[in-house]
Amino acid sequence: MAKGKVTMKDIAKELNISLATVSYVINHSEKEKISHDMRLKVLETAKRMGYVPNLSARSLVNRKSNLVGIMIHLKPDDPITKKQYYYDLAAHLQGELHQIGYDTVISMTHDLENIDIISKRSLEAAFIIDVDEKHFKKITSQYYVPIIFMDCDVELQLFYKVLPDYTFLLNQAKRMLGEPYPYLIMEDVINGKVRNTLMSDFKQEDIFIHKRHADMKAFLERHIGKKGIVIGENLGVQVERYIDSSQIVVIASGAARETLLPYTRYIEVSNKRKAEMGVHILKQLLTLKYDEAAETRILMLPD
Repeated sequence: MAKGKVTMKDIAKELNISLATVSYVINHSEKEKISHDMRLKVLETAKRMGYVPNLSARSLVNRKSNLVGIMIHLKPDDPITKKQYYYDLAAHLQGELHQIGYDTVISMTHDLENIDIISKRSLEAAFIIDVDEKHFKKITSQYYVPIIFMDCDVELQLFYKVLPDYTFLLNQAKRMLGEPYPYLIMEDVINGKVRNTLMSDFKQEDIFIHKRHADMKAFLERHIGKKGIVIGENLGVQVERYIDSSQIVVIASGAARETLLPYTRYIEVSNKRKAEMGVHILKQLLTLKYDEAAETRILMLPD
């Protein structure tokens, strides 16, 4: 059968299930109790057979909201530097989605256990920024719209994750410093896998996690004469207040040139480019034009 001519009826016949079931899955409906395994089977078969959804017709039939959610997972006492980083990423996602005709709902939450914004707002898709493994499983077991995870990582191939390649970035920073054992200054990352990737090659006493009331100045005084890596230009600006900036490399997210001192070295993986990648993936998922065999962990290299 020629690609582009496959219908939902063909998919139903292939799987020996009802046309209604295929329609509910293809249109990401949550009104019917269809198992997660069955939903995956329908989507995989649709992709294999070359089915191309008509997004305009689907929107008219189902009265879709044309809304995409952006959910930022924060801790109640997170400092402003971390919030600024995530808000910037959300703003770039919002801008990219606007360009392809989607409105956005941005939600900041401290408790993903009870998150219900997807069903309440009838979202067509969602981006979730920084989530741990426990919440990841809860979210993906309840919702069937496309979900893309930003700045977090888990060992599930089915879902797309977009994040910096921190292993590459840390190694490059060490080479720039000429120091195999620098100290590390970072935000209090929620996602366990990203946290472990960042911290695994550093001694515990050489790691500073930026939390409210944490004493960065005292940490730097204990490391006078040593070189360090700083995650994020917002933290880099604070570090510059206390030490010679030639002794650090900042892993930045897009505003290093405007915020850091002229001689502070940095490596940049911009939030804008991550947002572009995330929205590119979303368009592929919505049109079933993705490669089902492709790697779903998208590790971003420096700009």
